[in-house]
Amino acid sequence: MRALFLVNPLAGGRGNRRAVETALARFDAAGWNTTTVRTVTPQHAGELIESAHGEGYDLLIVAGGDGTVHRAVQHLPLGSYEEPSKLPFAIFPLGSGNDFFRGTGAPRDHEGAAENIVRGRAVPIDIGVCEPISESGEPRAEGSVRFINTAGVGMDSQTLATRERAPARLSARYELLFLMTLMRLYPLRVSMKSDDWDLDVDAYWVLCCNSGYIGSGMRVAPDAKINDGLFDVLIIEKMSKWKFIANLPRVFKATHLQMDGVEIRPARTLTLKCEPNQRVATDGDRACEGPVRIKMLPGAVSLWTSRLGGEKVE
Repeated sequence: MRALFLVNPLAGGRGNRRAVETALARFDAAGWNTTTVRTVTPQHAGELIESAHGEGYDLLIVAGGDGTVHRAVQHLPLGSYEEPSKLPFAIFPLGSGNDFFRGTGAPRDHEGAAENIVRGRAVPIDIGVCEPISESGEPRAEGSVRFINTAGVGMDSQTLATRERAPARLSARYELLFLMTLMRLYPLRVSMKSDDWDLDVDAYWVLCCNSGYIGSGMRVAPDAKINDGLFDVLIIEKMSKWKFIANLPRVFKATHLQMDGVEIRPARTLTLKCEPNQRVATDGDRACEGPVRIKMLPGAVSLWTSRLGGEKVE
């Protein structure tokens, strides 16, 4: 196995080097030929990913958090379930949340995560793409953004706006930023149109979920699967703000779906508009302003793992 191991040097804090050494020791023990690069900028990482397959690498290993994975996905060669991507990628979790990796059910400790990679195989999975469009539905000039975990408006987007204003020391504390946002949270008038349903609603949160976790373990879409060709669209309608706040802990236990005004609808494609307008949150970053068309790309990338959705990959 010839692997390119891209390490985000800013992820994982003081334990970054020790974690990387743990992983490399396991890869060496497996007889792998591993090239390790500590990336300098996201652009540097993107260039390395785009050239990796042509330079003979069998596997890309991304070491970092959800943001690192999100940026890597922008550059991976795409495929499908019928013709899988030629460059599978694995995740070595170093971030503070690691929500997408959490959803795979693979071990999150460094030894277990390295073992998951060594014992893994390539599994085609879905990703989404968020495309800015005009009111008439034509693509806008900004260009599209891929995402692997979630895309939406409302609570998530407003929390990320809070992060942009907050001191740098709080940038990784999503749960704290989430709480800081609650007092200023405002509802949106959201218009959605999928292949099978239309909905206009006043909502605090609309989130297209490929995977089920967000915000360091919030189980926003507990039944979401990354290989079923569908988004689980979480819709939390406007309600008393105190009711919303009081019931937030239920999201960690995945019992929020029992509440009135909270539902999940499946979709392959979703046109989304909101008023007042917002930038759409994609995997923990704020991308373009609406309106947008959010589309599923079934089997577009190949994840190298020994576990998927908590089940062993055969």
